[in-house]
Parts: sequence; structure tokens; C-alpha cells
Amino acid sequence: MRTLRRYDVKHSYYFITICTWGREELLLSEPEMFWASWIDFKPFAWIILPDHFHIMIENQDVSISDIVHRFKIRYSRAFRDKYKSGRVWQNRFWDHIIRNDDDFNRHLDYIHYNPVKHEYIDDPFKWKFSSLSEYYKEGYYTRDWGNNEALEFKGEFGE
Repeated sequence: MRTLRRYDVKHSYYFITICTWGREELLLSEPEMFWASWIDFKPFAWIILPDHFHIMIENQDVSISDIVHRFKIRYSRAFRDKYKSGRVWQNRFWDHIIRNDDDFNRHLDYIHYNPVKHEYIDDPFKWKFSSLSEYYKEGYYTRDWGNNEALEFKGEFGE
């Protein structure tokens, strides 16, 4: 497999998508395991779906590859200790450096609208595995956001 070269811009915000191996639906069975695996870094925007998740995170002084690697190793070890199964994650992950406020807002909206996009629910506020309620409390969203009409997002988001 070719070596993938990633841009590593210190103290930048990144949008990340990580999928389970074979898109197996296992993430919602252990949300505590998910959060326990983020020891060094905490995502500031996130959505957990059955077979993948999206986060936005600041990389500080550590490369985004190292951050993701640490998370995947911790989660995989904990998952295998509990379930004695094989692979948990796909080999690679999708990353995007957030370029400006508009890019930030577009990715934040994408994260929070994702369970509606995948037709798990029709109201993004009903999805409990999301940072949407935190942003709502901060006044970033109104309660009717994502309910009145289907939102469309242009670009790639790693799915």
C-alpha cells in the first residue's frame, strides 16, 4: 500500500471521518468506550453513527495521524478485550483542514445533520450521540434547524 502523505499544520482545526472495518455497525453499542479512547484530545464537535463517526478537533502540537492512531489503538484494544473480535477500523481515515469560518460552519452543520442524511432520524436534535445539543445551548443553532427542509452539502466528507 502506498504511503499517504497528509498535510500537518500545527494548531489547526481538522474535520475527520473514521469508518469501522467492513462498515460493521458496532459504535453505538459502546459509546463509553469511544470517549475513554480520547485521552489526550477531546473533539469539540462530533457525531457517532453505527459504522462511522465525524469529529472536528484541533491538533495542537501533535500530527493528526498520531492523534487518530492513538485513538484507534486505544479503542481497538478495549473493544477486543471485551468482545474478543478481530479488526475494528478501516486502515485509513478522511481528513480535511478547516480553512476559514465558512468552512468551519459547513463542516459543523454536516456533522450535526449526518443522522438525518443517513435516514436514522428526521430531527437532528433527537440523535443523542452528537454535540448538537451543546451547540444549541450556546445559541449556535435554533431548535428548528435541520427540520424544515432537507439540507444539502457540496463537497467531500469522507463517507
